[in-house]
Amino acid sequence: MKKVNSFTIIFLVLLIVGQILAKPTKKVLVTGFSRSGKSTFCNFLCSSFKFKPKANISGATQIFQTEQIELKDYTLIVTDTPGFTDQKQQNNWYTLIDIVDYIKEQQVDFVVIVINSSIRAANANEEFILKWLRYTLPLNKQNSLILINHHREFQEFSFEDEDESDLCQNEEQENNKNFMNFMNNTFTNSTIEIINYNTDKSKTIRLFKILTKKLKEEILPLAQFDYTKIQDLQQKIEIDLQSKESICMNKLKKPEEENYQTKINQLDQEAIQIIEEQKTLQNLVNNTTDNIDKIIKSPNYPNVPSYSRSQVDQINSLQDEKCNTKLELQKKQMVEQQIKEKLEKLQEEYESFVQKIPQLKEFESCLQQANNDIQEMMEVQNYFKTLNPSSKQNQHKQ
Repeated sequence: MKKVNSFTIIFLVLLIVGQILAKPTKKVLVTGFSRSGKSTFCNFLCSSFKFKPKANISGATQIFQTEQIELKDYTLIVTDTPGFTDQKQQNNWYTLIDIVDYIKEQQVDFVVIVINSSIRAANANEEFILKWLRYTLPLNKQNSLILINHHREFQEFSFEDEDESDLCQNEEQENNKNFMNFMNNTFTNSTIEIINYNTDKSKTIRLFKILTKKLKEEILPLAQFDYTKIQDLQQKIEIDLQSKESICMNKLKKPEEENYQTKINQLDQEAIQIIEEQKTLQNLVNNTTDNIDKIIKSPNYPNVPSYSRSQVDQINSLQDEKCNTKLELQKKQMVEQQIKEKLEKLQEEYESFVQKIPQLKEFESCLQQANNDIQEMMEVQNYFKTLNPSSKQNQHKQ
């Protein structure tokens, strides 16, 4: 057996380390409600069983757990987070803040929110948590996935009458429809995937593998989370209020502005034409003056003030022409002044209209419609303020 040179070993080790260091890193954060299947999803994503809930009595993850795996083109770092609960709702605020801080500090590339549809977004706690995530995080199809585990318990038989069973089935279908409507309306910019969990174990495993393979090969290599756009909810409310007012203002102002600009352009064209006509008339006056001067300075012009009849007629004709041209020039100047006054009046009318826009019913209606999202954000903010007084929030931050 040949003896391997130590330098060769060192070279190979350095080569492998260099290749690992040269590969880009993609960081995935997985969050969601307790017992929704976050750790299960993390295990499928890492093709391992490294993620195990740090169990309490509810069997939910209680700490941030991070694992790293090496893929062909990049290094994948997956972080499982504590779940949101109904039992200790006050802790949800702290979990949310910790998640946001983690995304910022670790510069996470992709966020997965795992939800068990059997939990539903039916109570205020769950609704507000999902809405808070929507409004605070800049989620889109390139940086987020909403994974819904559709959990259905097995039922071998039922003692219910058929009519009652049909009624329950219809009610369940309606609940499913309402739940999906809520999810689609809440996460309009994110990709939503559904896995029918616990119906068929082999099928569930296959679905998870298909989903995680797609993530690793197609989505995660291009994933990029702009953590700089994460906003404090109060700050987002203030910014959105200004933005909505600006949108409604422009919506009503634009037609009037276009009409105003059309009239301005017409008057500007008239003014340009009048100025050109004035130049022509002024040149005509100057030419007439020059012609008179030429006659006076002509060698044939007498030195004594006695003029021939033809000379007198010629001078008078030029003087009349000059006088008429000046009168025409004055008229053009008056027209120019009238155009300037029209422009000033148009400007005043437009500015007056803009000032009155906030008082118009159309503006109030537009703002009311635009403020629906802002109203919802305020409700979310007030919900967490009720659970967590400012003193407790400040204490947590400290």
